[in-house]
Amino acid sequence: MKSIMRIAALSVALVWTALVAQPAFAQGSSNPTNRQIAFSYLPPKSTKYLPMLERLKSFQLLEQLSQFLSPLRLPHPFMLVVKECGFVNAQFIIIPQDDPAWRIELCYEFVEALERIGPKQGQASEYSYEEVVVGSLVGVLLHEGGHAVFNMLDVPVFGREEDAADEMSTFIAMQFNKDVARTVIRGFAYMAKAWFSLGAPLYSDEHGTGLQRYYNTLCLAYGADPALFKDLIDKSDMPKDRAANCPNEYQQIRLAFEKTVYPFIDQDLMRKVQAKQWLKMSPAQVAALRQQQQKQQQTFTFAACNLSAATNVYIALMVREVNDPQKWQVHGWFPLPDGGCNYIGAFYGDSFYWYAFGNDNNVWSAADTDRTMSKQCIDAVNAFDEWAGAACKSGQVVANFRRWEVDPSSSGTTLKLN
Repeated sequence: MKSIMRIAALSVALVWTALVAQPAFAQGSSNPTNRQIAFSYLPPKSTKYLPMLERLKSFQLLEQLSQFLSPLRLPHPFMLVVKECGFVNAQFIIIPQDDPAWRIELCYEFVEALERIGPKQGQASEYSYEEVVVGSLVGVLLHEGGHAVFNMLDVPVFGREEDAADEMSTFIAMQFNKDVARTVIRGFAYMAKAWFSLGAPLYSDEHGTGLQRYYNTLCLAYGADPALFKDLIDKSDMPKDRAANCPNEYQQIRLAFEKTVYPFIDQDLMRKVQAKQWLKMSPAQVAALRQQQQKQQQTFTFAACNLSAATNVYIALMVREVNDPQKWQVHGWFPLPDGGCNYIGAFYGDSFYWYAFGNDNNVWSAADTDRTMSKQCIDAVNAFDEWAGAACKSGQVVANFRRWEVDPSSSGTTLKLN
């Protein structure tokens, strides 16, 4: 187990917990370095990300990450980059025309999304905003570090590499103290369940579904330390026979790590990396995260598009108003142009209900067997505006409204009727 601790701490490289850690070594001490590793904070094109750039620089994110990676004996140069991507992502990527070609890129958009998915101020949650933002970021960077290690060190992978990268991330997190392990596992699990499970990928996708990644992460963590993660397993509805086998799943990952990665670690540099207790936030860093939490509002903008062959389409909504979020209200009708879109407005919460109809008896509604639907009164002729659950008035009929979950990483959502 001692050797595994040394190995893990290495890739912890990705506990580039730098995001929330004090400088790794005291001033005047020798910081671990690796000439094969470079880094760059690329200025964003969008001015809204300039404060984020300064925030990441002040946390010395990439400086710390390069130190964590330094014990790896790399076969070629490697680059760490923060940049504006135009999409939400963090990725290990090889760009042959660039020098160096091998790199991990963290998008400003991804950091922005992480800040949005965390529990909002005043919202009841068993997760803290700090552990969601910090733990999920560390977990994702550990995941991308797994891809980098597999590629650069020619590590053989059985099965899907995305699954293996998730396993690498969880395994590394479990090699540190209980506070670090619990923060990373809880943060990554929250992200997988609350964010990745929305708009789940096709079964043919290289990634597992959000809930698969959630349960797999919990299983490996529970297999490594049953006492530390029993509460999460008990709340997860994981079958008892799967939970009983989790220690065996963890040991498989442990053995693979020991045989494939350990030979590529500089032990002297590793001891320096191990000398630090990570994920210890200063009061100023805690205050910075709390300030970001205050900026996140539990609101979203909504637009709807008629991309179907139907004409004269109208949509009704059941939403919570920004100025009165305690009550659900049903509104109808909002017209959708043929082949076009209509901006409806801004609303509160993380979900809403909708119903639509058009010419030639085209109807978009929930099935009676849909447990998430809501039965509400509509007026097929006139506009209406009433509290949800109100008794139907003369001329109104009951319709099955579909439920829609808003992506927590986004400030807006667009419903497309096909």
